[in-house]
Amino acid sequence: MVALPTDVMRSGGDTRRAFEEVFAAMVGLLERSVADEKQHRRAKAQAVAALCVGGMVVARAIEDRFVADELRDACVSIALQLGGWVDTSALENEADEQLAEECLAGVG
Repeated sequence: MVALPTDVMRSGGDTRRAFEEVFAAMVGLLERSVADEKQHRRAKAQAVAALCVGGMVVARAIEDRFVADELRDACVSIALQLGGWVDTSALENEADEQLAEECLAGVG
């Protein structure tokens, strides 16, 4: 999923449909485990899937490994929080907590 988006975008309908099918399966898997009311699960699962794929695509394009690692860590942290798989009260500082709340508010 991570290595394909740009190539898929330039491809024909069959390739795009196959990518969409795999992405939908990923969303479906995530949706079953998202901790939220049923009507919000799909949206959160889509956001987590997009965050995971998009975060990796951007991180791979960044030359500075420290910044890339920092981006991946941030994506993992927010994805876990968004899915309800971790307790956000354990964030290390107020800035991290505020960032998490802003990100979650944008998709919740």
